[in-house]
Amino acid sequence: MISVLLVDDHPVVVEGVRRVLETSEDISVAGVAHDASGAIEQAKLLKPDVILLDLRMPGASGVQATRRLREQDVRSAVIILTSYGDQAYVRQALEAGADGYLLKSTPPDQLISAIRSAVRGRRQLSPELLDAVLEDFKGLAREQTRRDADLSDEDREILKLAAQGLTNREIGRELGRSEIAIKKRLQVIFAKLGAIDRAHAVAESIRRGLI
Repeated sequence: MISVLLVDDHPVVVEGVRRVLETSEDISVAGVAHDASGAIEQAKLLKPDVILLDLRMPGASGVQATRRLREQDVRSAVIILTSYGDQAYVRQALEAGADGYLLKSTPPDQLISAIRSAVRGRRQLSPELLDAVLEDFKGLAREQTRRDADLSDEDREILKLAAQGLTNREIGRELGRSEIAIKKRLQVIFAKLGAIDRAHAVAESIRRGLI
């Protein structure tokens, strides 16, 4: 039997989710809490398999509650169940240690399936959030790549102009720099990218998503 702790400050929501879970023979509601402190207290006491956690609650958010649960070594799977599908919220929840992020519009059968999967160690996301979340993490990966390459904004602008076929003199004119300054800066960029020439540098920067 999978035990679940419901955490939401709206009694109507709690009762609705409880009724959904009671339709499943292998899931039981072990307890209910209405805020972050109650969630932590009940999680330690009941040691549920899964915690369904609202995002917006009095005192502390679901993200903050998740972080505290992980800091206190609570092993329960945590699934954020909310009405908010913003990418930033999803990212914050996952980074805090949540095992899933579902919208309250999730059909009952999918909610039950997500709880079962979370117990098996599988992360769960509402399907309508998946594309946005993947794009968000791709953006973060690109930004990390930029930082790792140590290219300045001007370096990337030089590469963009070089990719358009502009000469050093033309790039310098666009950026208000001398041709010699652009040539010297390109040598620095080549070193940062491990490139042997302008074409290689442009190709490498495009491959890495730097421009």
